Amino acid sequence: MAAIAATIALDHHIRVLITHTHQGQGVLEYVFSQTRPTGQPVKTSGGLDAIERLVQCGMLTPEGIRDHAESILKSRLELLSGSAGTEKHETALLLPHIFKDYRRFYELLFVDLSSEEDPEVVSLVMEQADLIVVNLNQSQVNLNSYFVQKGGAPVPDGKPVLYCLGAYERKSRLNKDKIIKQYSLNKNEVGCIPNHISYMDALNERRIVQFLLKAREARTRFLEFNEDDYFNSAVRQMGQLILQTLEIFPVMELDAAND
Repeated sequence: MAAIAATIALDHHIRVLITHTHQGQGVLEYVFSQTRPTGQPVKTSGGLDAIERLVQCGMLTPEGIRDHAESILKSRLELLSGSAGTEKHETALLLPHIFKDYRRFYELLFVDLSSEEDPEVVSLVMEQADLIVVNLNQSQVNLNSYFVQKGGAPVPDGKPVLYCLGAYERKSRLNKDKIIKQYSLNKNEVGCIPNHISYMDALNERRIVQFLLKAREARTRFLEFNEDDYFNSAVRQMGQLILQTLEIFPVMELDAAND
C-alpha cells in the first residue's frame, strides 16, 4: 500500500490520504518517517489522537483531518498516523467521521486493514470502501484457504475487488497467469508487487520515497532485465488497476508536461 499510494501521488496530481486501523503506530509511520529523527514518534498532537479529541468535542471538520495529517509528498500524499500513546482508540467511532469528511481535500483514501482486526471495524471499513484490495502471496496453501475454503470472505457481495500478490517472484511456477487461471480470475483483477531486496532495504532504512524516485529513472535495455524498472512498472500497473476500477482517469504528469 505504501508503494502504490506513493507512486499514484508521484504519477498524478491526486491528493492521497493513507491511514490504518491498527492500535498504536506501525509500519506506515516507520517507513514514511524519513523527515523525523530515528525513534522519534509522530507528534502526539496529530494523527488519530487529534481526530479522536475533535470527535469527542463534536468539532471534527474536513479541515481538521487535513491539518492533523502528516505530509509525505507536499500536496500529494499525507499520513493520518496511529496513536503515539498507549491508550486504545475507539476506531469504530472515528472511522465514520473520517469517511464522511476526507473527500473535501483528498481524492483517494487508503485504509490498511488486517483480517485479525475487531470484526466490527473490518465490517465497517468493508461496507464503506469503494474498492477492496486483497493482499495475497504465492503460497498454494494460502491461496486455497482464501479462494476455496473461505470463498473469498470476508469481502461483502457486490463490492469491487482487486488482488495484489505481494513479494511476487516472477520465476515461480505458481506465477500470476497460473493463479488467474487456477481460480478463474479476470486478468484485470490481479496485480503484483515484486520481491525486491533494494525495496525491502529502503523500507527498513526509511527511504521509500527516495527509492521510488530512483526506480522511476531506471530503463530496461534491449535483452536486458532491470529489476528497478520491473518493480516500478508492476507497482504503477497495480495503481492503474485501482484507479481504473474506481473510474478515475487522471492525466500522467509526464503527459501533462508534454501537452
